[in-house]
Amino acid sequence: MNGEKRRSAAAFLVALLLLAVVAVGADRGAAWATSRSVATAVRLGGTGVVDADVQIHGFPFLTQLAAGSLEHVSGSLAAGSFGGYAVTDVTVDARGVSPRSPWRTSEARATGVVAFDTLARTASDRLDTEVTVGAAPGEPGALTLGLPVTVLGATVDVRAVVVPDVVDGALAVQVRTVSLGGLDVPVGALPGGLGDALGGLRIPLDLPAGVTLTGVDGEPDGVRLTIEARDVSLGDLAR
Repeated sequence: MNGEKRRSAAAFLVALLLLAVVAVGADRGAAWATSRSVATAVRLGGTGVVDADVQIHGFPFLTQLAAGSLEHVSGSLAAGSFGGYAVTDVTVDARGVSPRSPWRTSEARATGVVAFDTLARTASDRLDTEVTVGAAPGEPGALTLGLPVTVLGATVDVRAVVVPDVVDGALAVQVRTVSLGGLDVPVGALPGGLGDALGGLRIPLDLPAGVTLTGVDGEPDGVRLTIEARDVSLGDLAR
């Protein structure tokens, strides 16, 4: 992933916090701070940003500001697109946020739903093949994963029902069922080590240093990712 995409992909984690902290620090009211947050998200690479909101918790605020650390900052974003990655229902929770550059943060946690087409593009890019991703009908939390594979010298379409998982910080899957060329096949009976290959599928998200993928759940409109960051500078992530 090039530098532009890297910082744009990270933007949905930090866009609600970065200059929003500065905006609230100016003490001109929550509505003004929220509007600045939206503008900040757009400047950091976001488009179509909807309903961005930031809250500074704890009292008194000016005491926290003078101490150089905001105890608790939370934010939310209904929808937005960052570097081509469409996300919805984003929430951010950060602790120990410095109110000045480079906005050092002790820990932060963010969740957001990544659209299926966005995830499919990412998987296709990482695996260097055309991948489709969607919700598995009648199986809450499960996904359908489609991709072409070569079996005994022939290319066939594989369609699998999988449950998303995280392994060593990468997006992984647990395979439930597989159809090969339109025929249902037990995972253990797949030829050419295909079952092991599917079970060992890993899609690294190439997140910035200090940011780790910790959770993933299938939802009707996409995949909810949970990422965590510890002892990072939000300003550095957004560069």
